[in-house]
Parts: sequence; structure tokens; C-alpha cells
Amino acid sequence: MRWLKTGLWFLTEWVLSLPRLVLASILTQLGLMGALMAYAKLRNRSVENSFPQLDLPPIDLGEHSVQLFDDGGSVFRQMLFDISLAKESILLESYIFERDEVGLAFKRALIRKAREGVKIYVTFDGIGTLHVPERFKLFGKRRNIRVFEFGRLKSIKSFFDNNMWIRTHRKILVIDGKIGYLGGMNIGRNYARTWRDTHLKIEGPIAANIAEEFIALWNKYNKKHKINLSYATTNDQQVGICANDPIEYQLPIRQTYLDAINDAKHSIYISNAYFLPDPLIRATLIDAAKRGVDIQIMVPEISDNIVVDWICRGLLGELMQHGARVLLYRGTMIHAKTMTVDGIWSTVGSANLDTRSLAANYEINATIKHPAFARQMEAMFLNDRAQSREINYQTWSSRSIFIQLGEQVLQPARGLF
Repeated sequence: MRWLKTGLWFLTEWVLSLPRLVLASILTQLGLMGALMAYAKLRNRSVENSFPQLDLPPIDLGEHSVQLFDDGGSVFRQMLFDISLAKESILLESYIFERDEVGLAFKRALIRKAREGVKIYVTFDGIGTLHVPERFKLFGKRRNIRVFEFGRLKSIKSFFDNNMWIRTHRKILVIDGKIGYLGGMNIGRNYARTWRDTHLKIEGPIAANIAEEFIALWNKYNKKHKINLSYATTNDQQVGICANDPIEYQLPIRQTYLDAINDAKHSIYISNAYFLPDPLIRATLIDAAKRGVDIQIMVPEISDNIVVDWICRGLLGELMQHGARVLLYRGTMIHAKTMTVDGIWSTVGSANLDTRSLAANYEINATIKHPAFARQMEAMFLNDRAQSREINYQTWSSRSIFIQLGEQVLQPARGLF
């Protein structure tokens, strides 16, 4: 415990040595965040599933078949079915892997396939599953199953390791290198029954690219039990995989958003759970609005993080002032991370438009350039829009001065999310 006492002493001394204005600012932010979180807990922000769902058929795009899912129940049933057909390998990665009926169903399915001789590799994030019992994370000493907890929190000392800020926020399933899933859905009851989210199934050669992203992360951090599988990656004009590697500072997802927004001529439809875009993305959206592009941004009316809600609201005014439309999704938490541009280009993935996703997390998105798929994406957006209420600049400007002040006080904390 001596190192802990010493560390706390140094931290206290450092804090007290800060200029008074800086110290007051930090303490104000921390106090407001604490108060908001306490209020959210007392208010019980859990919400029930009440959203209409679409049953969208697969679309053939050359060598690939792609299928959109807007609810966890449907995609989890399909994932478990495809797992049951696996012959060689299953790669599963999830930021959160809950110990509930959904998590247990996946765990049992994986164990069954391992008994059949299928090679199973499971990755989950050490912070995302911090609340999950250790016993559930263990699959026992079973043949053909390897489990890797990324960024495991080994002690309080780990919090002071810069690498602990790097997380894997991806949601990946790849079966035999031929079928791939990605999107926003973690494995758990919230995603199966309560939250509105978007996930994508891709069948075809590009699934190997998803597999290689999984293997690359595993082999970089898990040198004791490396994966010896290898898949032939490919390029496709219609379907692409875009992945962030913050350690190597390879962060292409942000650039795909910027390029698509810059190229937009008619419409941009964004759904994002935690919409905290950096200044350049906001400026690029404003430029598009000035060109006459129809920009519609959908965010949760109430998310699972009240602090993010307040920071997000503080960023929306400038966008609305220049013509962007803002929609607050009601009835449940919308956790989707999607964008559709000009009825042609679309992206679905795990990356939020916030600092963590775009600069500090391992993330993976699919990009699809095809009008038939974009029509489905737009149909999904319109379906969600029926569950939303639009706020305009006048309404936004008339909220309480205390709320506006609180939103501005929290803006410096935007980089934490």
C-alpha cells in the first residue's frame, strides 16, 4: 500500500500547486459531472424497448451479400445460427460481453463448437467487462478455445499507465473467414431487447479483412498464444473495411467521415450515440450545410451517459444555426453509429463521432457504396425519425441559462469521451 499512499500524496501536491483559476475550473467540472451522474441514477434512466423494427432482406453486391439489422434479437439469432454452422474457426470480439441470458447463449454455443474441433478465439475489453464476474470470463481449460482480455485492469496502478486509455471498442464476429459481422451491438440483454442499434452481416471475400483485423490485434498483444490462421484480404469497389489502430496512429475512420461529408452534394443522414465531433468535423458539416446539403443528425434524447448528453447539446447550436436539422430519438437509447450520403455511400460500425472512438480506441467500420444499400439505410433512418422529435435553433437557444452555462463548463471534458 506504500506506493498507493505515495502516489496519492504526489497527486494531491500536484493538484494543490495548480493555479487557482485552473483548479477551480477542474473542480467545477468534476462537481457538475458528479451531480449529473447522481441525478441520472436517482432518476432511473433505464428505458424500455418501444421502437418499430424493420425486417430488411440481404442485398447482393457482386461477390458479397450484405444484410442490415436494427435490433439485437434478430442479429443475435442469426449470429448463433451461423456459429452453429462453423467448420474451421470462430473469431469473436466484443467491448462488452455480459453475463446474462444472451452472453450465456453465446458462451454455450462457442463451447459446443469447440467440442466439434472448431478453433475458437474470444476477445473482450478489460474495462468494458470490468463489471462482469471473473468466473464468467473463463472458459476453462478446454481444447480449441482461447480467451484474451484486452487491457486487463490488474491493479489501481494500471490507471496511471497511458496504454490503459487505449481500448478495443470493436464488435466483431467472423466465421471460417467467410462470414463477418460488425456494428454497434455488444453482447448482452440491452442490445437484444432494449436499445436501438445497427449491425451488419457481410458474406463474401471481404470477411477475411475483418478476420485479419481481429488477428492483428490479438497477435500484437497476446504473444503467448498467437493465432496462426491466415486469410487472403481483398479490395472491393463497393464494400470496404476501415479500422483504427491508435497505437500505430492509423486512424482512417475519421478521414472517411471527412471525405464523405466534403463530397456530399444532396444529403447527409447521421445517427450517432455519442455525438461529440471535433472542430474540423463540425466545420466540414457547416460547409456542407452552406452548400445546401440536407444534413440531419440523430442523437439520443436520453442516453446512458448524462454527461455526454450535456456536452453534446452544447455543440448542436452552431450546426442548427447553419441549417443542420437535429433529431432527438425518443423512447429508448439509440446506440447506432451510421451515416448515409447522397443515397449512395454509407457506413456502419463501432465508431462514435467522439474523441475516444476517432483517436484512442480500436474501432472498425464498413463502408458500402451502392444505391440499393443506401436506400435501406435511408429507410432505417426514416423509421427512426418517426420515433424522434426535432429541435430547432430557437428552441435550443431558449433553454435555461443555467443549463447553457453547465454545457459550456463541461466542454473541456469532451476529450475524455
